[in-house]
Amino acid sequence: MEKLTPRVCVGVIISNPKGEILLIRSHKWKNQWVVPGGGIEWGEKAEDTAKREALEETGLAITEVTFLQVEECIFPNSFQKEQHFIFFDYYAKTSDTKVTLNEEAQEFRWALPEDALKMDLNKSTKGFVEKFLAKKH
Repeated sequence: MEKLTPRVCVGVIISNPKGEILLIRSHKWKNQWVVPGGGIEWGEKAEDTAKREALEETGLAITEVTFLQVEECIFPNSFQKEQHFIFFDYYAKTSDTKVTLNEEAQEFRWALPEDALKMDLNKSTKGFVEKFLAKKH
C-alpha cells in the first residue's frame, strides 16, 4: 500500500508596479481564484520554487521574493482530490506585463488586494491575501 504523505508546495502573491496582485482561475481548485504555485522539487529551495512556478504558470519573472508564512491545508474541499498540503507562502514583485498562462489556469486577473478579497477565492488564498494586506499596512 502506498504511504500517503503531505505535499510540500509554495504559493506566491505577485504584485505589479500598480500594486495589483495576480490571481488565476484554476480548474484544479473548482474554478476558484488562487495564486500561482506548486510543488517543491527534490533538492529545490522553496524560494526557487516560487520563481519557477511563477514563470511556468504565468510567464512572469519575479523579484524581491519574500517569505510570509507557512500554512497547513488539510483536505481542502475546493481541491480536485483529497490532499494534505503544507504551503510556504511568499510575495514578490514583477515588472513584466504580459501574462502567459499554462494549462493549469483558464483565466487571470490583476486586482488590488482589497478588491481580490471580494472575488471567489478559495479559503487558503483568502487567508493568504488577508495576511499579505496586514503585512503591507
